[in-house]
Amino acid sequence: MSIEPIYLLIALLPLIAYLLLLGVIRLLGRVLITTGGRDIAALGFAVAGLVAIGPGELFFPTKAAGVFGPWVWFALATFYGLIVSLIALTSRPRLVVYGRTPKQMLDPLLQAAKELDPGATSDADSLQVELPKLRIHLRAAGQPGLDSASIESFEPIATSEFWDQLLGHLRDKSQSSSAPAQRRGGTMVAVATLLAAFALWHALAERQQVVEGFRDWLWR
Repeated sequence: MSIEPIYLLIALLPLIAYLLLLGVIRLLGRVLITTGGRDIAALGFAVAGLVAIGPGELFFPTKAAGVFGPWVWFALATFYGLIVSLIALTSRPRLVVYGRTPKQMLDPLLQAAKELDPGATSDADSLQVELPKLRIHLRAAGQPGLDSASIESFEPIATSEFWDQLLGHLRDKSQSSSAPAQRRGGTMVAVATLLAAFALWHALAERQQVVEGFRDWLWR
């Protein structure tokens, strides 16, 4: 069963943008550090197109669309944004790192921790950092060999001030760390490029159907 070009574009464009961003960061050897909430928001954007043509179509409020027209999509987008925000706000606080392995993040994490607690120490075997003055234990978690990691705490830290300070120091300390092999970044860029070429090829081959499909999809 063939997929209409408009649905292909809606599903793939956000995902392509997400893959390109992470792929280019890795190809350039840079490191991207963000909060867990922002990472969830970015992932929510990446799958937004798939949600729109999947559950969005399945549970589309046809009667409301007949009354409000295209404005119903604004309400659905707002509802989806609220769901993603709820998941991001209720998830356990952490920092997410792209472009470095958990082992590579141990030394920058220790240096950043010393800015908050001069007595901070690290354990290379468990990839953990202890801040004795603050009574906090941190770890660089993630799959060995993958150039992504998450910085988590064993203790529940309610205040966001600690994570904001750690994020700022960790960004400064990690810039001088060496980058891993660039093959993963190249793979992500290649996959994103192939997806974009596939979607654009279908869209250009059936341009009239794309215009009509978008009109029918937007105005129900």
